[in-house]
Amino acid sequence: MSELDINQLMADIAKDAISFAQTNFQIELDGSPASLSKVDDIIGKVDIDEVSDEELFTISYMVGAYVGQIFIAQAGGSWVHHEQTEHEPPQTFVQKGQLTIAFPGKVYRSLMGTDQQLLCEYYTDLVVQLG
Repeated sequence: MSELDINQLMADIAKDAISFAQTNFQIELDGSPASLSKVDDIIGKVDIDEVSDEELFTISYMVGAYVGQIFIAQAGGSWVHHEQTEHEPPQTFVQKGQLTIAFPGKVYRSLMGTDQQLLCEYYTDLVVQLG
């Protein structure tokens, strides 16, 4: 998949997250860093016992795309996609310089409760780290 294709795809998927938030939780996402606290609210409202593994992956990917698009708008970078290998599943990251950030993976871990750091805090830490 070309860089142009993955960047457009992730921008489109981020728009799906905005619709998902409005339709399922009546939460307005406006694409701003301030909206990330609302993303944390959405993550807290998803009942992982009520969604399939496929739906969980889709939610993670959509919301991760949304967070990644905000990051790219504020800090720069672009999406990269790594195809599945023998040892790794397919993965999509934001790359800025040597740093790669797996926003969909972060969202998945947050949904599963294995990562306790709020997305808004994670995002702020990343932006501060990048100076």
